[in-house]
Amino acid sequence: MSMSAIEFVENWASENITADAPPPADIDATAQALASQCLAAAIAAGIPQSELDDAFDDLPAFLAGEIEEASTREVTDDE
Repeated sequence: MSMSAIEFVENWASENITADAPPPADIDATAQALASQCLAAAIAAGIPQSELDDAFDDLPAFLAGEIEEASTREVTDDE
């Protein structure tokens, strides 16, 4: 497992997934689109897709979780 791939995706997610209230209507479609963008950015940064595949079994699912977490964090912060 590549730490550079994990670190890249975590940093990319924190920079590109913001708290939306309410969360997108179709989190899965949004996560799939974000996964494509993240993959393109990783490749541009010199991280091969194989490293991402090794680090994340399901990148869209990971990003969907990040979207849900950001939405939950926003709700909690507002209370």
